[in-house]
Amino acid sequence: MRAETIWLSSMLGAYFPSLPRVLDILNEGTQTNVMLGTAPGEVVRQYCSRVGPLPIGIACVLVWRLASELEALESFLPEAVSFVDPLNCRVGLWQQDFLQLFVDRFESRPLGRAEIASRVMQVCAILIKGHPTEPISASVAAKVPSSLLTHLREWQATGSTLLTLGQIKGLMLMATAAVTRGLRGSNMMSQLFANERWHPLLPFQRTTPHVYGRTEGSRMPVISVRLSRLLAHRHRLTEIEVLMLHNRLREQAAAVPVLGLALDPEHILLRLPGLRESANDSKMLDIRLDSLAEFTVALESAADCLTLGRSPVVIREAVEPGKPFSDLRGDVEEQLSRLWQTLQDGTFSLSGYNMESVGNRELPGQFFCYLGNAFQRVGRTVSPRPAPTEPATRTAPRVPILSPSPRETESQTPLVEESMKSSSIFPFNQSLDKLPQHPMKMILITAGSGGTGKSTIARLIYELANFETRDDVAMFDCDALGNRDFQKISPNKIESMPIDNIDSMRRIVETAMDGKLVLADLPASCQDILGRDLNPEIIQSLREDDGLHWLPIHPVTAKAATLPAIKQWRSAIFGEAPSIVVVSLKDGPVSSDLLDEIIRPQDLVLRMPVLDQSLAAALDASNATWLDILEGRVQDSHRMFGNPLVKRQLRFKRKECEDALFPLLRRIIKDPSTAS
Repeated sequence: MRAETIWLSSMLGAYFPSLPRVLDILNEGTQTNVMLGTAPGEVVRQYCSRVGPLPIGIACVLVWRLASELEALESFLPEAVSFVDPLNCRVGLWQQDFLQLFVDRFESRPLGRAEIASRVMQVCAILIKGHPTEPISASVAAKVPSSLLTHLREWQATGSTLLTLGQIKGLMLMATAAVTRGLRGSNMMSQLFANERWHPLLPFQRTTPHVYGRTEGSRMPVISVRLSRLLAHRHRLTEIEVLMLHNRLREQAAAVPVLGLALDPEHILLRLPGLRESANDSKMLDIRLDSLAEFTVALESAADCLTLGRSPVVIREAVEPGKPFSDLRGDVEEQLSRLWQTLQDGTFSLSGYNMESVGNRELPGQFFCYLGNAFQRVGRTVSPRPAPTEPATRTAPRVPILSPSPRETESQTPLVEESMKSSSIFPFNQSLDKLPQHPMKMILITAGSGGTGKSTIARLIYELANFETRDDVAMFDCDALGNRDFQKISPNKIESMPIDNIDSMRRIVETAMDGKLVLADLPASCQDILGRDLNPEIIQSLREDDGLHWLPIHPVTAKAATLPAIKQWRSAIFGEAPSIVVVSLKDGPVSSDLLDEIIRPQDLVLRMPVLDQSLAAALDASNATWLDILEGRVQDSHRMFGNPLVKRQLRFKRKECEDALFPLLRRIIKDPSTAS
């Protein structure tokens, strides 16, 4: 048996809506022929050249789904995912209503893990910028959340990424939440509704599909909703709803000709009485079918459908290599058996990535449906029948799979090992000279309760990002007179500006709009003043309309006042804007329960090293940076810094702080070669 046949046989019965679907396998001499279910679609490069840049929310959800299924296939069958090239994806329709990126071919040459992840990021860049080769323009970059833009710039500069598929999933979720005001879960499917503006070019059907169903008049208004629309919103149906639907479908299927019978959700129309909302209304999609005893169903003919080869209900894969796949259009019971399972396991929902299998439920897990279990539900097994030649050939062309050479197999091993080394979305093992260089309108603000180390963090950012030598950075110490620990390390570069009225914040915004990066150290007492003229809606509109990114830095300590202070800052000022959560142990260990209440998916968490109290107090009292102290450039420094042991400890702590703040520094360093 050929090596390809081993992993291809494992693909029989596995269902990944965006990836190649193996229907049957046939070994002919030295070649392995595979029947693949396919569908019409527009090449992603041509699609973007025609429609231009996609909205960020649409692009991120599309890439998130593709990355989710690639990661699921990677964990299920690593040999198979290496033959899938994300760059060869097409833009098509999922269940006739939703945009989808899908790959329906295997490649002849295997790809490494790192190369697959880099190509997924390249697909994301193409969708966002609307062109396969041009760099990301300033107008497009202004709309992209900074968490995503950083990695897109990195890919653009190096042609690769250190992210894994799982990290790309999380990154897409963060970006989607940032541009859709926290949209998560099943409602993400609404981003992909294919209106006329974003509709891909597909072949027109010869005739309008015939609909089979009772059309007698009713006193109540009746609306028709495709079952796939309901499943996309609801994720799955209850057992009672499935039983009611099952009985109505069995009754209606008798009126449909054999070649037109397809009990796939995209061909099932629900006729819901007594509802006046439009089909796009989420309240209508929340309806429970068992609360509408008079609902009926209609079936759309699938006689001329070009996507049957990808339907998990209508086409059944071969039971083993060498056997043909089965066309089930004439078998009502078998289609109902397969539909029964898919209605309850979320196969037809964008949120059907088995959330229950994920411990923390923060990110979707795998998308995998083994349809063989459906036969056990009805207690019988149907022997496969030969598929009709003409329809099967039209919807599922054969594609040869070539065996990889030993040299190619060995060449991908270093890529796999390199990809596995990076286990964080913001890896620490990348040298600063490889960071992307790009300007951005950004306001960094230290915000939190008093005594949590806000000024210390501002001083470290000033020093480690080398702000002293940069003229494109503006820094403000907004604390009260006599308590300005930030300004005193560089009175000429850091401006003193108390926040006593809205004019101060207007000055900060004006400076940022002039193209300067702003770092402001705010006192805890200014929240009420800022709340008079700033709120989450204004912060969001400034980001979307003017490209002005607000990045609050929230120090978190074990103090009881930390949590209520951060919650108040978010509810009154920053809203759902991404933030930097800096965990400090200056007041003792920070409990995991406290962090769970503070950290959101879009936040970046940094953990600072422990500083003993005497050393921290001496640093706060000094009027110099840590590097000036270490190099002896301070004349009246604290006597503690004359101790060689203390200097050695301070040098190590500075390096630890630089490593801890690296994910933030890599976003704001303009010229990495000048960084310390």
